[in-house]
Amino acid sequence: MRASGLSGVAPEKGAARLVGRAARRRGVGWIGLDGSHIQRQTESRVTPPEYIRRVLRQARRLWPFFIVGVIAAALIAYFGISFRVAETVTQVERLPLDPPASSIAATHEDVTFKSRDGIVLKGWWFAVPRADRAAVIVHGRGRNRVNSDFMPAAIARLLLVHGYSVLLFDLRGHGESGGTRYTLGIEEPRDILAAIDLAARRADIERARVAVIGESLGGGSVLMTVQADPTIGPVVTDSAFADGNTVVSESATKYTNLPAWFTPGIVLMSRLFLGLDLSKVTPSKVVAAHPERPFLFIQCTDDTTVPLHHGLDLKAASANPRTELWVVPGCEHVMAYATHPDEWAQHVLGFLGRELGGEKPVVVPAGILAASLRGG
Repeated sequence: MRASGLSGVAPEKGAARLVGRAARRRGVGWIGLDGSHIQRQTESRVTPPEYIRRVLRQARRLWPFFIVGVIAAALIAYFGISFRVAETVTQVERLPLDPPASSIAATHEDVTFKSRDGIVLKGWWFAVPRADRAAVIVHGRGRNRVNSDFMPAAIARLLLVHGYSVLLFDLRGHGESGGTRYTLGIEEPRDILAAIDLAARRADIERARVAVIGESLGGGSVLMTVQADPTIGPVVTDSAFADGNTVVSESATKYTNLPAWFTPGIVLMSRLFLGLDLSKVTPSKVVAAHPERPFLFIQCTDDTTVPLHHGLDLKAASANPRTELWVVPGCEHVMAYATHPDEWAQHVLGFLGRELGGEKPVVVPAGILAASLRGG
């Protein structure tokens, strides 16, 4: 009798077919009687643990490339952001000229002159007839000739009343002057020297009789101007910094809202792409290099922009016994005059008087005097 379903098929082949069907139902595939196919399939199939091991081996081979890629991307992002910040932070919004010149004196002259490197600068010249002295006032970062917490308009009136002709002007990259950015005291001395030249010509006096009063960035720049020309007149600084790298490190987070670890990148990008080598901006070293010169430094105790230690460092750098440091209690950055106007006048006028000689009696025009007495 023939077995059902295996008619005409040799017993071995029939058995093989049955085994093959069973194997296919189990998902194994056709299996030969000698088991050879089972062995080949077992060798070619990848069990889950083996697959994981292969993936891990491949990952270990690729891991160094992944690490290099992540580091490269991080560096590109770090230095890209640093460059963008360096480019942006050295450019400031130009504020309006407020208060107007008429709040300082009844008459003035609009002046246009060129920096020592050709940048067009603009300012106001207030003349006192027959005055034997003059003053140039240098504003801070992001300000202009009159728009500042330093209150340059009020200070100009004070100086006019005491017989000083006064030049207020805008540094490069500020106010109405040319230029696109400020340089933290690297190029600003070129502007200040040109301003001193103008004041001396207009007042018909020697350059050494032109006092220079600077606030913040202007103060540090005035000190760097001494390096360029040690023969300039008496120097007064209010909230000046002692070292460029230090003040940038201390204030970078305030002006950029970035973590402090971005500061080295910003400094590096400033040097490489903007030509601003802050390691050369060292007012305290300039002071130390000129023991023949006295200075007056003014520093507020609560200054968070240029902390008090900058004023202390500047004073410590000077070997001249006539150098003075006035530490002003309870005021913020460049707010010494606003909070202590009488003491400010006493210190500044006293220092300038000692360096330039007693005030020469002058007849201050009634228009200037009237405007000067109208207050703040």
